[in-house]
Order: sequence, then structure tokens, then C-alpha cells
Amino acid sequence: RNWAKSCVLLAWSIVVLWFTAIDGDTSNAHIVELVLGLGVGILVIPALAAKYWLKEPLDYSWVHGRWTLKMWLWLPGGFVLAFIILWLYFNIFTPELHHSWPLPLEGDRSEAMWRLFWGCNFVGIWDELAWINFAFVLIARHFKFWEANIAQAVFFTVFLYDMAFVGIGPIVIYAFALIQGYTYQKTQSLLYILILHLMIDTILFYMIVNRWYPGIGWHPF
Repeated sequence: RNWAKSCVLLAWSIVVLWFTAIDGDTSNAHIVELVLGLGVGILVIPALAAKYWLKEPLDYSWVHGRWTLKMWLWLPGGFVLAFIILWLYFNIFTPELHHSWPLPLEGDRSEAMWRLFWGCNFVGIWDELAWINFAFVLIARHFKFWEANIAQAVFFTVFLYDMAFVGIGPIVIYAFALIQGYTYQKTQSLLYILILHLMIDTILFYMIVNRWYPGIGWHPF
């Protein structure tokens, strides 16, 4: 019975995404649309439904024990690996990718860059809460780990491809989503995978702005 209800919640998320404009626009109107659609529609409502309708609250397992040496080493290791992959993605495989996040070529750039910076971070946090803490956790309660991980990676990939990651994006994102699902399964720490994702988002921000404004560096101002 709960699997049928879980399917309803997953289908609900697909419907919300269908009616939400998903792209790199950082205008005020689009920010409000994303907060309502992605924030309320896919984070708040399913969380309440899982708790009061399914009677099985989502995990929200932020920290689970002490971090191991492997976990500490994976942070810089993952950062370096992500930098190499994203550099190749932006500069070699899909050099027009940065156009998915439009930035002004003339006039004041700082506001647009700040909006992009916070937008990257918002989407990064949302990804993990939606596809790992919601989709993966929900599916893993009814299927084996590898089946649930494959499924959540599909959600993860389709969303980010539709938003901006064209070209070889599906390959890159699907691999990343599988790694994040595996990492969560091993660590049971939502905080850890969020830190990993936000570290990678700093690289994403760097790649975008440096494709628009070569040599500008890491800062959003």
C-alpha cells in the first residue's frame, strides 16, 4: 500500500516539474516560481505527506557518527576530480554550455553574478534534498540499493539536463548522481553530500563566469 502512495508522491514531483520553468534565468519572477515550485511543491509538501500520509517520515539524516579518514580524503579528491571533469566539459566537449546561464556583457555585472552564485547553491542544496533525501530514500524503502540509486539518478539527470546541462551533460550528471547516492548510502550523512555538492557548485560557478568573463577568478563581485 505504501508503495502505491510513494508512487503518487513521485508522480506529484514530476507534475510539479512539468509546470515549472526550469532554466538558468535568475530574474525575480523566476526565483519566486522556483521557490514555490521546487521549494514548496517538491520539498515541503512531499515531506509533510510522507510524515502524515505515509506515516514514514523522510530521513533527514544530517550526521551519522564521526567522519572517517576516507570521507575527509574524498572531499579534496572529489573537488580535484570535479574540476578536471567540468573544465573539460565547459572548454572541450561543450564550449557553448555557459550560455545556459546568461550573464550581461556590458554594464554592472555584480548583481547578475551574485544571483548566479546563490542560484547555483540553492539548486545544489535542493538537488540533494529532492533526489537523495526524497526520491532515493522513498524508493530504497521498497527496492534494493542499486535499483533505488539507478532510479534517483534518472530523476537527478533529467532535471539538470532540462535546466542547463546539455551536450554530454547527461553522462556527467548521471555519474555524479550515482556517486552521491552511493556516498549517502555509505555515510548516511546528508550534511556530507551537501558539502560535496556545494564544493562542486563553486567550481560550476567559476567555470560559468570565466567562460563569460575570462580571467575573472572565483569571486562573484
